[in-house]
Amino acid sequence: MDTLAYDPDAREPGAPARAKSQLDLELRSIRKCYGSFTAVDGVSLQVEKGQFVCLLGPSGCGKTTTLRCVAGLEEPDDGGILIGGKEVTRDPPWQRDIAMMFQDFALFPHMTVARQVGFGLEMLKKPRAEIVQRVNQVLTSFEIASLADRKPASLSGGQRQRVALARAMITEPRILLLDEPIGALDYSLRETVMLELKLLQQRTGISFIWVTHDQNEAFSLGDLVVVMNHARIEQQGPPEEILQRPATAFVASFVQGNNVFHGKVTEILAGALWVETPVGAFVVPRPMTGPTPALGTAVSFSVRAELISDLGVERQVNRLSVRCTAVEYFGSVRRHVFARADGEVLKVDQFGAQAARIVPGQTVQLGWAADAGVLHAVSPDGQGTRL
Repeated sequence: MDTLAYDPDAREPGAPARAKSQLDLELRSIRKCYGSFTAVDGVSLQVEKGQFVCLLGPSGCGKTTTLRCVAGLEEPDDGGILIGGKEVTRDPPWQRDIAMMFQDFALFPHMTVARQVGFGLEMLKKPRAEIVQRVNQVLTSFEIASLADRKPASLSGGQRQRVALARAMITEPRILLLDEPIGALDYSLRETVMLELKLLQQRTGISFIWVTHDQNEAFSLGDLVVVMNHARIEQQGPPEEILQRPATAFVASFVQGNNVFHGKVTEILAGALWVETPVGAFVVPRPMTGPTPALGTAVSFSVRAELISDLGVERQVNRLSVRCTAVEYFGSVRRHVFARADGEVLKVDQFGAQAARIVPGQTVQLGWAADAGVLHAVSPDGQGTRL
């Protein structure tokens, strides 16, 4: 796939030096409404050159509408869109230096694979000889040269996915937009395709903007994960930051493996807070930035499922007695589900290679370290408290 590698800022020998490269994409407080319904509400985002960005969130959160605004398929009511430093908010899609790949691949049923892949170059009115040469290169790069004369109806899901991606990449766009592009593939094939796409993106240097509701996709692929909720961005950052330090109660509850508690501050310590909740009082680290909540302030915090254990509980400051209701298996992880007195569930993860110690129906005492909790800020929908 090295034939697809390119550098938008490269210059011919002897040519004058260019200014420092712009952001590949910048969204400036874009807003999109459909009647009284607000689909995107003040979304701002910066995408650096060559970044893999995943827009993650539940259905209806605004991620696809945001992508369609970037693509030029929707025009925002307010705000601005810049691609490569150029204002494109009112430009049609074909003037935006982007390509888009949809979940259903949108292949033309009457065209051969070779014609599909070269279609973008035809629309750009490239010379016929150049089209043939580039199509042959790209078909080889994507390992689909043997499919050149076949039509979509005779291709498997994985083959159609490769054809659609090759068609999008052949024009060497600055940005490739992908709307749940592997949602139709079976699980084993999805893992293979995700790895191929990540390697391809790294080789080409093209920025990918990937819309998904699948957390495994987002955290496996993204350099930057943007979590959306109710038409706004709740949190954006590297995958590890989103997983380990969710900024709001929504992000913590949406991201798998977090246990969320709501309560109020009852005591302020040197580096921590005592938070009283319906299931007990717990020590939570004070916020790393911003003011410390005052006594009596309503707050929320979360604890990762793998940081809670039934071992060494007597040494932990945070303890909780709960009854196991189910044991689930996620590959190498064994997840225990417990019933909390406040009606919520508590999740505890254990590596499957370890001997099982807890069974459904058993009541156990669990504990976690004082520094395992993460205090949340307020979310746009009002969950949590601003810190």
